[in-house]
Amino acid sequence: MSTSNKLRMALAGCGRRGLVHLAAAAESGAVDTVAVCDIVPEKAQEAARQFGVAAVYRDIGDMIAAHQPDLVDIVTMPTVRVGIVEEAVAAGARHILLEKPIALKPSEARRLAELGRQAFIAVNTQYQWMPHWQRFWPLFEQRFLGEIRTLHVSTRANIFEQGPHLIELALKIADLSQLPRPQWILAAGHGLERYGPNPVPADLCATVSLGPEARMYLNHGPSAPPSPGETVFWYHMILEATGTRGRLWVSLNRGWQLWREGGFESGTTAWPHDDHAAQRAMFAALRDAIVAGTTGRFPTRIELSKLTSDLIFASLASAGGAGRLPLPAELDDSVVGRLESLPGAGGT
Repeated sequence: MSTSNKLRMALAGCGRRGLVHLAAAAESGAVDTVAVCDIVPEKAQEAARQFGVAAVYRDIGDMIAAHQPDLVDIVTMPTVRVGIVEEAVAAGARHILLEKPIALKPSEARRLAELGRQAFIAVNTQYQWMPHWQRFWPLFEQRFLGEIRTLHVSTRANIFEQGPHLIELALKIADLSQLPRPQWILAAGHGLERYGPNPVPADLCATVSLGPEARMYLNHGPSAPPSPGETVFWYHMILEATGTRGRLWVSLNRGWQLWREGGFESGTTAWPHDDHAAQRAMFAALRDAIVAGTTGRFPTRIELSKLTSDLIFASLASAGGAGRLPLPAELDDSVVGRLESLPGAGGT
């Protein structure tokens, strides 16, 4: 561990998202990047040039062995992510930050959870550090909206694209509100898209039980409600929580609204401003947790993020023919292939 108040970080994956991580790490005041690597040497060299990083590698194992960083940030495509995490852990990585989605198959999510018992793995679902969400978390702990009855999650993108962010936010609301973990799911899908090699429903709706009186509703695809006034496809992302004493509506880029027993408040949200703020704050939170030895309580640790991944795969299984599916469910990788028979799949 560094003796300064900063973590020594090594980054694997110098594509566009990796550059965002490098910028946020530098601006956070919590991290010094000591090395970068990428299988495309030119990408690693350009990233190093932009951010003043001295060491450049092609192999993650060589990078970790040479520098023994406090944090390894893995920003690669999900198709190769499990193998890279295995390499990192084998090379001695103790703390890892991993991009979402964590897995494209149930077996991959299980493997990452196993690796999370050998090293601390956090998932980069950074939205919960956005300034407005940091304000809302204490409200749910204090039952400001009363007993939560419904959580609505929606995005126009497919569930692999933005589902991890929104579902993880909703599950955190449920946890702070002391609701049970998901007990069953019933989903339907139409049409197919591709996320990497994976078929994924172009349109997916699901109902999730959070105990006898609470439900979570997922809507991913063109049937999802638009965010009023939004002009960018990717920004149509909404989370709404309704309780016995009030309601909270939050969009990615078109503000938030809070009603409670006759009172009303509203505020702004702005993409990408809020995302940059959240990414910086997440790096600072990681530094604090690693230095204090409290990573076992970190809010996006792999064992919690696996719950989100499991719910995504359960929604695919239910839509692919399993019907109402009790949770938790031990699913095999065939749940992905069964989506080829979805209504409308032949036209995509």
